[in-house]
Amino acid sequence: MATHVTSNAAALPTPDDRGTLEALRRKLRFRAWHRGTLEADLLIGAFADRCLPEFAAEELRQFERLLEEDDPIIDDWIAGRQGVPKEHDNGVMALLRRFRLAIYAHVGRAIS
Repeated sequence: MATHVTSNAAALPTPDDRGTLEALRRKLRFRAWHRGTLEADLLIGAFADRCLPEFAAEELRQFERLLEEDDPIIDDWIAGRQGVPKEHDNGVMALLRRFRLAIYAHVGRAIS
């Protein structure tokens, strides 16, 4: 199995190792649904269910790094209450922000 080393993880799979990427997807889905707060579980878990199957190796790594952060910080970034730091200002964060807006728009329509 080909691997390479990053600053945030020991050995990560290269994109051609499908079995390892699927194992990473399962791990990330579990972590996304077990954040510690119900609000984070619902938002980040639903996002993971929707997006992880389509994520390439680099997007999986971006999401993995994001999950290392605390829920209130992630929520502040998603909601725009704080600027997103450079290391998390990427495609996954942009998708997560759009996902949150879509969920809130859907819920608003259902309530009205």
